Amino acid sequence: MNMIFRRFFKQYRFTSKLMITYLLLTVVPMALLGYFSYVRYTGSIESQVGKYVPRILSQAGGNIDRKLDELQNLSELIYNSNEVVSILRRDSGPSLSQSRLRQDQYTVESYLSRTYLSGNYSDVLGVFVLSKNRVFQNAKRTYRDFDPGAFANVQDATDAYARGKMSIILPYDSSLRFEGNVPYLLIVKPIKDFDNRKSLGTMIIAVTLTFIQDVLAELAESDSGESWIMDGGGKIVYHTDPEQIGGRYPDARRFPVTYGSFKRTDAADGGLFSVSTSAFTGWMLVHRIPAKELTGPADRVRNATIAAFILFAAVTGAISVLLAWNFTRPLNQLRRLMADVQKGNFEVDMRIRSRDDEIGMLAHRFNSMVREIRELIREKYQIELRQKEAELYALQFQINPHFMYNTLETISMAVEEGEREQVVEMVFLLGRMLRFSLGNKRRIVAIAEELQHVEDFLRIQKFRFEDTLEYDVRTSVDTEKYGTPKFILRPIVENSIKYGLEHRQKVRIDIGIEQVERDGHQTGAIRFTVRDNGVGMNAAKLEQVRRILQDSPGTPRDSGFGLVNVHSRIAMKFGVPYGLSIDSEEGAGTVTVLEIPLLAMGVSE
Repeated sequence: MNMIFRRFFKQYRFTSKLMITYLLLTVVPMALLGYFSYVRYTGSIESQVGKYVPRILSQAGGNIDRKLDELQNLSELIYNSNEVVSILRRDSGPSLSQSRLRQDQYTVESYLSRTYLSGNYSDVLGVFVLSKNRVFQNAKRTYRDFDPGAFANVQDATDAYARGKMSIILPYDSSLRFEGNVPYLLIVKPIKDFDNRKSLGTMIIAVTLTFIQDVLAELAESDSGESWIMDGGGKIVYHTDPEQIGGRYPDARRFPVTYGSFKRTDAADGGLFSVSTSAFTGWMLVHRIPAKELTGPADRVRNATIAAFILFAAVTGAISVLLAWNFTRPLNQLRRLMADVQKGNFEVDMRIRSRDDEIGMLAHRFNSMVREIRELIREKYQIELRQKEAELYALQFQINPHFMYNTLETISMAVEEGEREQVVEMVFLLGRMLRFSLGNKRRIVAIAEELQHVEDFLRIQKFRFEDTLEYDVRTSVDTEKYGTPKFILRPIVENSIKYGLEHRQKVRIDIGIEQVERDGHQTGAIRFTVRDNGVGMNAAKLEQVRRILQDSPGTPRDSGFGLVNVHSRIAMKFGVPYGLSIDSEEGAGTVTVLEIPLLAMGVSE
């Protein structure tokens, strides 16, 4: 844990570390404390509401069940009139005259009006009696589309009806409509002749849903949520929004509970849901409180707390920034001066305000160090470094004048002979070499670029010397992935051509590039091998060349200037054991091996 903490902090400046420490010790704990307090508080509200609302729903459901039971018992009132019962017992066949039928109709419907549609039963909209192909009906409101045949299925197929219990038909299951489109439900119950044990018919009582609205009034007043009642299929029997009545709630079957509360986070239908299911009707009574309404007071407290917290963090943060700035200002000044020294400006001096504290001691040591470096540069290294940079600069941008003259002469001869394609290719190759030499300011280039430059040189020489020069290039390295210092191969190849063609009629040059392992170096190295079949060197000459390679950069140079410069550049940049080595045998040719560390492009540029 301590190692991870150190690695995390290592990448930041000291001022940033102080600010991060302040955040970790003050702002972050306070923010977490406020967040968890808010979550705990809102969770407590949801828990309390989740326990409280289902109990209210259960009580409301019980009241609705009792009201429905009371309404279904209204059918018993028809037995209070012996005259009505006698009419219902009477067969309505052809033996009855039309006047008798109309009188019976008037008698029954008058009784229905007096008994069910008076002020005692304000919830009843209308009463319908179906008996022996006769329909007796009366209602408080004008209605239409009453279809007696629609209730035949209820009489024939409903088990509850067969047992003398009520059936409930919802308005979306019936074509009956009352004036004003009043929401209602139909209570259907058989009328039995208990004396003769026969069926007298069916009573249908249309009841307005205002009694459900009255029962749910307590929930409607307690919050701004919505309540509804739906059957097992999700069809809405009642809804606080009248427009929803008769519709379908699509997720009814996915409710995780039939009694209790649960929370949903849907964007359009989220909130706290409380559910209670009636054992009497099988209906599900649901109440939903939107999340923003449920946590509204807590959100207001949270917003006020956040505002206070931001103000506190801003004030304390400003104080901490001021303290950190005063403390780190001398360190930043020292950092800038060190950056100037790194760029080569040693004419710097840091003002010391106090020698007693650690920063003053550090500034004093820094000034002393800069003075010593300045003296060393003036005495020993400055002239040599400038000379070395000039040599490298000259090497990087030079193209041998003899090579240029010879190439232009070859082009001129090809023009005279009408070899147009050869001229075009040579001009293209020469232009690419010039562009690589003069236009590319990087010191580290992809091996592929360096190799392309050497191959361009060899192809131009091939035009000049034709069959007297052969060459082959082999590589087992990803030349696009790895890099090399610029201009390290061409001086070696030039040497091989120059000394190989002086005494032989034909010379062959083989160039190989491979990745090798080195002891103590996990990443390995890149090895360039240039082999020629030239005249080679005797032992004395070979020893002389090797000694020149090992001498200091200031040693005077002869014709081997190119090789020595390549070796010096690599040795100065990468150190031991990298550089150039030569092995040669008189009459058998020369092998030049050049090794550099593995340089991934994008890292070493």
